[in-house]
Amino acid sequence: MTLMSRPAAHSPALVLRTWACGETSVIASLLTRDHGFVKVIAKAARRPKSTLRSLVEPGRIVDAEFSLDPGRELQYLRGGSVELDPMGVGLSLEQSAYLLGALELVDRCRPAAAPGDDGEEELFGICLEFLRVLSSPSCRRTALLFFAFEWELLARHGLSPEVMACASCGIGRGEATAGTLRFDPAEGGLVCGSCGAQHGGGAGRPVSPEALDLLAELATKGITLDVADEDPARPLRREVGGAIHRFLGYHLPGYRLPTALDLLRAGKEQRG
Repeated sequence: MTLMSRPAAHSPALVLRTWACGETSVIASLLTRDHGFVKVIAKAARRPKSTLRSLVEPGRIVDAEFSLDPGRELQYLRGGSVELDPMGVGLSLEQSAYLLGALELVDRCRPAAAPGDDGEEELFGICLEFLRVLSSPSCRRTALLFFAFEWELLARHGLSPEVMACASCGIGRGEATAGTLRFDPAEGGLVCGSCGAQHGGGAGRPVSPEALDLLAELATKGITLDVADEDPARPLRREVGGAIHRFLGYHLPGYRLPTALDLLRAGKEQRG
């Protein structure tokens, strides 16, 4: 009798989330380059000498080999190697929080894949670039890099905010009356004073010229923005991050502020 081998796959993958299973096994959620989102079980991975142990650490890029049985929701992780370990380079508290926050966002708010498209491969590429830049010694704009990652996630959903002109009438931000621009997620981004007045005069929140400049940088450069300079001051970071957070919350079902970002709040309280 001939034994049929089980179907298998081999692909670079990002470990998004893991949780214990049974006494020694681990279940992991993977974003793979070639097969999209795959959930695997790593048998006995919690044993100290397991060869699978290093392949199920969140945040790592691994070259994974796993079963690919369409009749199973949970595939078997068979082996592989670690290609990139951001945590292994000694990330700061801030970098670690943004890394875990990005993993949380991708796992919870991943775009639906249409048959035949390459959206998940693009998303994997964005995640890989984010991890490489975040773990680079030259990266100093970690907050802005995270905002750029959030922006790219919105783009994968086809929901990039309009920040170059009024989302309602199309008037350019340079043509709008100074101090009247607001950021309104319900309208898709910037709203000028005239359009805001049509919504009762209070559509969205006022946005400063400095925040507009940073939002425009995110829109034009995305994950490729220059990260060698310092992050903007905390009030400006809060303004830009808050605008993106409200946009994500309005448009993406299941979105909530990543719990990993609580690490930043705890760190600030300890320093204070």
